Amino acid sequence: MHSVFPSLEYLTIVGCPEIERVPKEGLPSKLKEIRIFESDKLIESLIRKREWSLHTLPSLTSLYIRDSEVEMECFPDEHLLPSSLTSLNISSLRNLKSLEYKGFQHLTSLCNLSIYNCPKLQSMPPNMLPPFLSHLCIKNCPLLKEHCEKDKDKDWANIFHIPVIVIDEQVII
Repeated sequence: MHSVFPSLEYLTIVGCPEIERVPKEGLPSKLKEIRIFESDKLIESLIRKREWSLHTLPSLTSLYIRDSEVEMECFPDEHLLPSSLTSLNISSLRNLKSLEYKGFQHLTSLCNLSIYNCPKLQSMPPNMLPPFLSHLCIKNCPLLKEHCEKDKDKDWANIFHIPVIVIDEQVII
């Protein structure tokens, strides 16, 4: 893909259940945004097998992952994502149970984090979120919502510093 589309900046893959991996040559280094929807084998190769080498993409700023039945309990693994990432959107990852502290600790550019329709996601590890995160949106994640209620639960201490927090379309801060 790198040799065929060296200037590719935006990649969207939707509804491709049989595609299992990206080409061995890797992804174009100018890639700014990746969207993967309804493509379990690709999502599994990205998350579990780490075949995408996203951490080597210096221009990648946005990643969207949506609609997956992949058996993953935590996301992301340490150094899976590049430090250049400014926006991360995870949606409808039905088996996701936790966010991994080590996977977020080097995301120093992350400004926007959106988490939608992850019914098993329970909480955020302490001190996980980058200091420059300015927008956190949580929607249809009942267990996470319960843990992030203002001044009520343990996760509030992990997110209260974020300037804009939206939970189920209600602005909290």
